Amino acid sequence: MLIYAFLALPLAATWMAISNQITVQSFTLGYTASLLTLTAMQPRAISLDWRCIPDQITALVIYVVRLFVDVVLSGIEVAGRILSPDMRLKPGIVAIPTYDETANSVVIALSANSITLTPGELVVETEHNNLMYVHALDVEDSAHNAPGEQKARLSLLYRIIGEDCR
Repeated sequence: MLIYAFLALPLAATWMAISNQITVQSFTLGYTASLLTLTAMQPRAISLDWRCIPDQITALVIYVVRLFVDVVLSGIEVAGRILSPDMRLKPGIVAIPTYDETANSVVIALSANSITLTPGELVVETEHNNLMYVHALDVEDSAHNAPGEQKARLSLLYRIIGEDCR
């Protein structure tokens, strides 16, 4: 139960940010709702290894910065393609392996979400948690770059959730 009390803190802070009310009442409401939700859901046994937290935070910062850079650069690239007279579009669907031996559906969902957030690519389906079908504006470029990007993304996601530390 103590771990739930700890996990409810960032959720309460997120609630305050989303509600745009930085008050004691807003924090109390967010904390109580978070604590009740965590207690009701009873997520699988969570054990915090305090030695892993610096690596997890580092991986999270790297992941967020890389995602932000990817979104900005992809947005510029898509805008350039759309505004050019010939559009240089080669749309298609690419099958990308998830490279996840554990078939962790949460990690695969986060990975698919990251792909979908970047302009020019959209995950349209996953198959048996080992393959993602991605619609891309440039199928050749995506087929060439996606496997390496997926491996790097997967590595960071596993560091964030602490799987690489155990």
